[in-house]
Amino acid sequence: MKYQVIGPNDPALEVLATQLKAHPEWETALTILPWAEYQSKVTETLQASTSTYQALCIPGHIWLPGFADAGQLAAFEELLPNLPVDRIDAYKSAEIMPSVADECRYNNSQYILPLFTDGHILFFRKDVYPLIENSSVPIIDPCGLPEILENAHLKEGMYPFALKAHSSEILTDWLPYLWAFGGEILDAKNQPAFNSEAAISALEFYISLKRFCPPETHNFGNQEIADALKQGRVAMAASWGGQAAMILDAANPFNTFFGSAIFTSPWNATWGVSIPANQPQTEQINILNVLYAAASPAQDLLVTQIAGSPVRSTSYSQEELSKYSWLPAQYEMLQRCKTLPANPVLTRYLGALYQAVYLAFTGEKTPQNALNQAAK
Repeated sequence: MKYQVIGPNDPALEVLATQLKAHPEWETALTILPWAEYQSKVTETLQASTSTYQALCIPGHIWLPGFADAGQLAAFEELLPNLPVDRIDAYKSAEIMPSVADECRYNNSQYILPLFTDGHILFFRKDVYPLIENSSVPIIDPCGLPEILENAHLKEGMYPFALKAHSSEILTDWLPYLWAFGGEILDAKNQPAFNSEAAISALEFYISLKRFCPPETHNFGNQEIADALKQGRVAMAASWGGQAAMILDAANPFNTFFGSAIFTSPWNATWGVSIPANQPQTEQINILNVLYAAASPAQDLLVTQIAGSPVRSTSYSQEELSKYSWLPAQYEMLQRCKTLPANPVLTRYLGALYQAVYLAFTGEKTPQNALNQAAK
């Protein structure tokens, strides 16, 4: 293939891979890499003298500010005037959800073509938590979870809750709790605020929820959460909207028992395709032309079917909302979602912060000591 794109092993990217295979005239292929290897491969690609890949998938506000600030990504505004007008018109950029479109930009320039979102959805058993089902999309305050969980009508062998507390997931899993307690990651001067009294209380509260979870919840990532819900071991857990189709597919014997809710302030990241700046501009233009064709309205409908989290307003029509049980919650999540600060300085803190939250969760440090040491 003439053009190469890389992405992590996420269900939604199967749609892009299939789309590219169906159009050999685009001369473009997608290579899927394991998540554990992916970030280092992206960094290596962007720091090379010439990129091996013509495009790569990144999560918006988490990686975009650092890469864009370093000049490692191509701004679309410099490339779009070279694309055919009919290609741009057919893409229908006005359909992209506002919160998604905002996250694809940095300093007033667009660097990401959005493909899917990964925001918090709470999947819960309606037969275990009948009192939650009081609206089409229940909004759950994290601070009120203990009362809900203590009153669960549990089946034999079932835990009320699970936390996605693997060391690679725990920071984002904790964020809705941090925000519910009034905490933030950075202060107004872009200094660490994650060791404030509010943040420490939020982490103590988050850790206290372990009493409702399977003992191995500190090892739970996407697959473990999906398995626990589908096996009937867990009655409620938060996962990504991009996992919804897998969690609630026909292989789930309890899929009709599940409802979908959201936190008061859910976290969301938009995943999409960016173009490395370290390649000739002609290559940048050519791959953007392909991607504008591939990331079509029709592809977005398939993202709902395969993953669960589309990016276009047209994919949230009444017909689509009635077709997929989780989609109303996914739509509401995009109205309420928060993100991390779009600031390149944050990349200096995230590694230490992930580790601090995990060490506190596993009891190796107190929340106060872990967060204070990370801030230092």
